[in-house]
Amino acid sequence: MPKPSGSYIERSFSYSCNNVSKCLEILEKIDEELSLEADLQIEMRSNKLIIKVIGLEPNVISAITKIRDFLSMYGSPKHDPKRGISSEIIVRYTKRMIPLDVLAYVLKKEFDIDAEVNGSLIYADTDLDTVITVAKKVAEVQQKIESMPYSSSLKKLLIAAVAIYNTSHVEIIEALQSLGYLNEKNELTIPWLQALEELDDIFNKNDV
Repeated sequence: MPKPSGSYIERSFSYSCNNVSKCLEILEKIDEELSLEADLQIEMRSNKLIIKVIGLEPNVISAITKIRDFLSMYGSPKHDPKRGISSEIIVRYTKRMIPLDVLAYVLKKEFDIDAEVNGSLIYADTDLDTVITVAKKVAEVQQKIESMPYSSSLKKLLIAAVAIYNTSHVEIIEALQSLGYLNEKNELTIPWLQALEELDDIFNKNDV
């Protein structure tokens, strides 16, 4: 069996947090979200993380790059939803571009979170972790819907409705047809947000 190439090295660097709770939050996220091929030892001193990376040199370099990229993205105060976060930041987490207006609607309807979109920014009265969790759910549904032969507005409606009501797109289509909101070409006859509000009455009653 060939030996792994490269020599074992150890590299350390520090990262300052805004407060202790932010340091703890970052520690948890590093453990949950980063897949590293090097050993990681992290010590917290007041509002600072001392990060030690040990392993084969290429793996250590790769791990440090991943950690620094993560810290610059997750730890930055610029990535506070209350101040607005860009679609680019959402893409870094979801690995796909999702419609921000759909994300804002799902945040409002499912989690009762004030959210609005202004250009390429989404503002939400919550933390980044919540926005990303919901964004990943929206992205997962979008992956199933995006190749279907529907208009962009109907796709937005389907993505939002499936994400909120945890039902199939077929049930949503059937509900829209029964309400008379789809024409013979499966095109919406009213704005998608208005149709969503009407669907809310149907699917919320089903949940009771």
